[in-house]
Amino acid sequence: MGALRFIGFALIVGLVVAGLDYFQQDKKSGGGLSVSGYIETISARFDQSQKEREIKQAARERQKLWDAGAKSYLPSPPDGWVQYALTDAETKAVSRVLSEFGPTPLVSSISGPAELLRLNTAGKDGVLRKLDETGTVYEKAGELVWLDITLKPQAARNTMAGLALSAQDAFLDGMKAEQGYAVIDGVAFIETTGNFLDDTKESNYRAFTGRIGFDQEVVIRLHADASDETIREFLGMVDYAGLNAMLPHPALVVGNGIEVPLLRQPEIAEEMHGLYETMQLAQLKMGQEKLKNLDVTAVLVNTLSSSGFSSEGVMDITNGEVFENQELSQLSYIRTQNLLLASALSEAGTEVASTGGIGGFLKGLMSKVSHTNVDVDESTPQAAPSREVKVRKGSSGKSTCATLGSSKRCSVGGN
Repeated sequence: MGALRFIGFALIVGLVVAGLDYFQQDKKSGGGLSVSGYIETISARFDQSQKEREIKQAARERQKLWDAGAKSYLPSPPDGWVQYALTDAETKAVSRVLSEFGPTPLVSSISGPAELLRLNTAGKDGVLRKLDETGTVYEKAGELVWLDITLKPQAARNTMAGLALSAQDAFLDGMKAEQGYAVIDGVAFIETTGNFLDDTKESNYRAFTGRIGFDQEVVIRLHADASDETIREFLGMVDYAGLNAMLPHPALVVGNGIEVPLLRQPEIAEEMHGLYETMQLAQLKMGQEKLKNLDVTAVLVNTLSSSGFSSEGVMDITNGEVFENQELSQLSYIRTQNLLLASALSEAGTEVASTGGIGGFLKGLMSKVSHTNVDVDESTPQAAPSREVKVRKGSSGKSTCATLGSSKRCSVGGN
């Protein structure tokens, strides 16, 4: 009897729940929902729930890959090459890299004050262990290559430490003399030809940097005392598609086999890097607006609650005065990058690029982005024969701010 009562109770509860659910779905549909229509809503909601679970699972898997780091993406040495860990400091190859190339960990790869203190306490050994987490050394018959792939987390734009690190990155990047070098599988590589902070030092090696994404990024660095053929060989061995998939917003142009004519690669790489610099400048100006509108209480609370350099804190550092959407910036960047590369590889790109240099070109592209729904499933651009495109870096416009109610929204012209 007890079992029968339980079954009867369960049936009654089930009927009540189904009745309430039917009432809600009928109300949403405007009334007159048939039984078959109600069954269809159950199926649709189940499918939606399944998709949401899949999306969450994919996000968890991607986060696991990100947390594991990118060292597994460093390529195996080609035939005839020998690979060394950065901790093998006694070997001639690593010793040369440390003394001549001067590799350093990216500041953005340091998680917080605690890790920074550990590195300072450990000295040289600590720095070598940190470098070994992201890079490796290759040697063959006098040629030497240091390759490093570092995952840069999204900047904590809601804390003083995060704003300071963003400003430092922009300053250090601005002190480099750079020129376009190559576009490999959609990734633009820039060669650093000098440093205004130390313009007296001459080096026998060449330094290159490529980036996937904006704000949250995959940063590929290669320093080499090697031939141009060797440098391109190593850049071509990296799994850019796999690295791109680690980002929450993968770049549309990366990992899709886009081929850029060899002679045009330096020029297009410089244009793509110009877009990155423009976005970086806009972010820097936004940081300046935040500093002008700091809320003392929010700064104090975030300082006490933040556990590391990438921790956002719990309060808006400006108490709602300055609005910033980092996710929108990332999506705008990948869309604009896609448009830029597509334009540069088409006949239309010549006409667009000739109407005001990189400033006018990027401003037009950003305008397109602002009027188009951001969709990361957009098809990748296909290479096509084209005339030469010349794009010059122009000056970026000034930031403007407007007060809307209790919020201040800022924009940067000349993008």
